[in-house]
Amino acid sequence: MLTLLLTLISLAAADSAGDAWLARIDETARVDDAHLVLDVMVTDAKGRKNPRTIEIWQKGDDKRLVRMIAPARLAGIGLLVSPTGKTHLYLPQYPPARLVVGSKRADAFMGTDFAVEDLSRLTYSDTYSASVSAREDGLTKLVLTHKTDGKAAPVHLWVDEDAVVRRVVHFDAEGATKRALEMTDIRPVQSAKLAHHIRVTDSKRGRVTEAQIQQITVGSGIEDAMFSVTQLERR
Repeated sequence: MLTLLLTLISLAAADSAGDAWLARIDETARVDDAHLVLDVMVTDAKGRKNPRTIEIWQKGDDKRLVRMIAPARLAGIGLLVSPTGKTHLYLPQYPPARLVVGSKRADAFMGTDFAVEDLSRLTYSDTYSASVSAREDGLTKLVLTHKTDGKAAPVHLWVDEDAVVRRVVHFDAEGATKRALEMTDIRPVQSAKLAHHIRVTDSKRGRVTEAQIQQITVGSGIEDAMFSVTQLERR
């Protein structure tokens, strides 16, 4: 009985520590508002390269608009995260914008290895609970469990001492690695610290996507009206 009690206390402490890490991670990545332009390069299993350009507007930790601006055939495709927590996807060829729910959030975004979830997630602590797993190469490893989707596979996340996420690994239903994200080129932005280079490796497709921030403007006072379905559907 004593052994069981000590085990339960240990697990509770680990969960508390993990959730504290998630709160720190969210705070470290928070900016008042930001406008970013990302250069994205997708390299397929045969080495063929396909460039993309993505524009992002973000305000606080509950509003984000993502729009593909190049190549021309994909221009206007976008995602909207509203304060209600809903995510809308807009395809200009198939209006109107539609809600993205359930397993569709794991779908790849327009030929990249970023999932819709990657581009629409603004915080970790609202979606996941975490447990501290280990210390590896100077980083703290967390195991994230989805709060509401009991079928979702755990997510492994590595964070540095400044609460900057450096690596994220997603798994399939069988426990095999599905996608891995590596964050580098960390720079201060306002009080936040943000990765300016992200490399995503899709183990299933043998594909790699690399994204580099080419332009970032913060604190310019983006209006709330920017984060509406009406704005999403504009080109």
